Amino acid sequence: MQYRPVGNTGVMVSALGIGTMRFKGRENAAEMIERELELGLTYCDIGSAYSYKAFDENAEAWVGAAIAGKDRSKMVLSAKAQPRKGEPQVEKGLGISSRDQMAQCIENSLKRVGVPYFDFYQLWDMSAPDHFEAACVGDDSPLTAMREARDQGLVKHLGFTSHGGADDIISWLQQVPDFRFVTVYYNFNDRYPERVLDYCRQNGIGVCIMGPLRGGLLTGESEVFAEMLPELAGMPVQEIALRFLLGSPAVSTVISGMNEIAHVEENARVASLEEPMPADQRVRFIEAFREFSQGQDLCTGCRYCAGKCQEGLPVSHLMGLLQLHDVFRIHTVDAQIKGLAGNERANPAKCVACGACVEACPQDLDIPGRMERLTVVIEELNRE
Repeated sequence: MQYRPVGNTGVMVSALGIGTMRFKGRENAAEMIERELELGLTYCDIGSAYSYKAFDENAEAWVGAAIAGKDRSKMVLSAKAQPRKGEPQVEKGLGISSRDQMAQCIENSLKRVGVPYFDFYQLWDMSAPDHFEAACVGDDSPLTAMREARDQGLVKHLGFTSHGGADDIISWLQQVPDFRFVTVYYNFNDRYPERVLDYCRQNGIGVCIMGPLRGGLLTGESEVFAEMLPELAGMPVQEIALRFLLGSPAVSTVISGMNEIAHVEENARVASLEEPMPADQRVRFIEAFREFSQGQDLCTGCRYCAGKCQEGLPVSHLMGLLQLHDVFRIHTVDAQIKGLAGNERANPAKCVACGACVEACPQDLDIPGRMERLTVVIEELNRE
């Protein structure tokens, strides 16, 4: 296993981390964590809302039971709570908007996991300006409690996770220098956070990657990579996806929601490579994207188009599905595309070409034209 620094915090973490969202139950969690620790994984991302059934029956409690009696110094634990204004669910760590609520969340998580401190504590899914306001503005904010917990030694370093836009993420890092760690959604199909990675590398901020396989879609086989990079011929898409991420010097660790021993062993093998994707190969990989798409720009998943469609279509999600099928020729996505035919919320046939999404798109993509193409793909797949 390779180990990497988390920015300038002085903490080292395994290149592959443990995601706990998809554990099947207490026994599965124990089995997975036992093997992951044997393989040298040290970073573990936990959340009390994952698989929540009761205060002591959720993924956070399962992790606590799995690590009981093990050497705490060999584990890097990161917990989190979600900032929102509204009705709080403190036991789940959701909807937190005050100092006292956050203090209780931290206390609950420490109790469930059975440890005296967390290496990192993050604001969970801080992805919009109102989330930042709920979390960080005012003396009674959750951020105040996080700072106090850090001063008391209950947490070592602060950060946040985000599905937000690059501009917002960078702005929040600038406004709150306490944030020394950020978790972002990034893979070779969703590349909008690359400016965030550049900023973090320049400013000594650690980066954790979530969504490396786009929810399991970046798997299977695709001949398209071998066309431009013959050395990748025959390599599974999931390995290519991990190599791409680990090839970035800004990335501290990559977490994946693994719940099968075979998956963690396969991913650990890739994370044990000294040079998973050399810099020159990574450059050629990125340059090849334009060749894959016949010279067209790809949707980066930046979500500037979010909320713009008058028909309520999830535009960036649909654009991502289309290019996985047309550009990267990854057919694990086909079943999801076929299902769009009966999806009232997400059927691209609803597009009326109003152009609002195009106006918001920083790349000026022909989104209505791509909606038409996706509609054709849906029809073709459903005829097969």
